[in-house]
Formats: sequence, structure tokens, C-alpha cells
Amino acid sequence: MSISHIKCLSLNPHFYALLIQAFLSGYEKPCEVKLPFMALPILMYAESREKLTTANSRSRIDTLFRSPQPIGDSKISGKTRLSGYIGRYDALKPYCKEALIVLSSENKLIIDKHKIVLIKKLGYKKFEGTIRNWIKGAFYLGVVFSKTTEDHLCSFLGVDTK
Repeated sequence: MSISHIKCLSLNPHFYALLIQAFLSGYEKPCEVKLPFMALPILMYAESREKLTTANSRSRIDTLFRSPQPIGDSKISGKTRLSGYIGRYDALKPYCKEALIVLSSENKLIIDKHKIVLIKKLGYKKFEGTIRNWIKGAFYLGVVFSKTTEDHLCSFLGVDTK
């Protein structure tokens, strides 16, 4: 497989659209346009996505990513699971835009006055295998994001979206 084929598969806006749809399904209410842009870098990083496999309806951003993580006989900061976030945020912006266009063109969401309104929810339970883990992680990241403010997320993630 060539580099261009691998790039096409790994940077596929249709796959990102699926993740964003699952994220918005977990979020369960209209959200600011910038939130999927903030979610995608977390979902695309194996370390943070791995942590989302343990998320549930009671999880919060600080309980998932602030508490120390055991590594062998020692513990490291939980925020290391988000390392490199800013670089991924900047790199994924154009792909997130494309994914939102895909979802809009498929009539799965609408964007109204800087808010995204999901029209068609996506449940992770109908998926199997590895894809189910991706969708479940996206869903619970939406649940986690819905429990905090945009300002708190920006501060926690160290991103300036203005």
C-alpha cells in the first residue's frame, strides 16, 4: 500500500464524520461549532482514546485526564494522555471542517447560528470490533464534554479557539 493510500484511509473525512456524529450523539444537545474541533484530536490520539474505553455516563474530563496514571511501579501525570494536543488540533482542523460538511450534506446535522444541531443520532452498540471502540470513545467524549463549559475545556486542553 502506498503512502497516498494510507493517508487517504487515515485522514478520511467520512470516518471523521462518523466519529463526530457519535460525539454529538453523546453530547445530546446543540453545541458550539468549535467543540468537534476540540474533540477530534483527543479521539485521534491512541493514548487518550484508550482512556475513553473506561469512560461511562459519570465520567468527567478531569477524572479521565487529570488523575495520575500507573506505569509500571511509578505514576505519571494523567495529562500525558493529551500530550501533543495543540499540534493535533491544528493539523486536524481542515479534516474536521470536511467531516462537518459530509454530515451536513448527508442531512445528519445542521449548523445554525454557530451551533451544531444533530438530526440523526448514532449508537455505538450496533457496531462490532475495533470500530465499536472508536465510536464508543467518541460517544463518551461527547458525554464528558456536555458536563463542562467551553471555557473550562479550553483551559484544560490549553487551546485558544478565538
